[in-house]
Amino acid sequence: MLNNLATSNILSKPALPALFVVLIWGFNVVFMKIGLTDMSPLLYTGMRFTLLSLLLLPFLRIPRELLRQVIVIALVMGIGHFCLLSIGISYVDSVVAGLILLLGAPLSSLLAFIFLNERLRLLQILAVVIAGFGATVPTLLQESIDIKAGALLILFCVLMWALGNLQIRKLSSLPILTLQFWIGFISAPLCFLAYWLNPDDRSIADQLTTESILSLLYVVSCSSILGYAIWYQLINRHGINSVVNYILLQPVITLIAGYWLLAELMTELQMIGAAVTLLSMWGFYQVGKTGSLNKIKNPSDSQITKKVL
Repeated sequence: MLNNLATSNILSKPALPALFVVLIWGFNVVFMKIGLTDMSPLLYTGMRFTLLSLLLLPFLRIPRELLRQVIVIALVMGIGHFCLLSIGISYVDSVVAGLILLLGAPLSSLLAFIFLNERLRLLQILAVVIAGFGATVPTLLQESIDIKAGALLILFCVLMWALGNLQIRKLSSLPILTLQFWIGFISAPLCFLAYWLNPDDRSIADQLTTESILSLLYVVSCSSILGYAIWYQLINRHGINSVVNYILLQPVITLIAGYWLLAELMTELQMIGAAVTLLSMWGFYQVGKTGSLNKIKNPSDSQITKKVL
């Protein structure tokens, strides 16, 4: 009872817990980058899903009739999103990845507008397009083919995440932790199979460094479980519009963390692109607040923002 009371008091005002979650997510991409420095992306993703499944084992129960849909979602989100995300992050700086990932929620809204006939204002569509250019063009103009490929992979994985969200919306009754378990359980063997077919020059033992292990522990326990548990409690209590603007701080935190931990620096053009992206995203959410999107009141209505990490 005391724990419930304490939790209720902490979550009664959204600002501090929302900032805490955004802080976790801001460091998430940086810690992934650190882990991927020592570990193959395929092995990293496989171990990430294995650890996630083990921790979420109590949530494995699922109605039999939903299993086929969950398998499809697991392939889209687990392989199409997370596996490609790890590969992409291994090529680009963490802040670039963070900016592109910021496009996920508005892209989900755009796909819902196209395929589900949901309402979306013209200004919001324009904001998504401008934000996409700001997040990707400065990086694509660089000479390195690897960096360009990494940025495109992350952009594609964001699209897969948005497509996955359309499917997740049909399973609004399924607890998010149950869905996370099955994504990990189904995707982990496929990642290990892909790694076996394309092994790294280093042995698995050599890749299991202190940094890579701590990275995996952070990404799974802090970002995938703790962060999203708090985030959806906030959405339950206050609605998505009360907390969504805090997401705009995520790439700023990633920029600071990337500089602090990895000595990453952005070019002037990338800084301009980042500013354009953040302003466009802010405009997208502000227009949404005054339009049809402000009808969102609970998690089942806010699946366009559901992130399974």
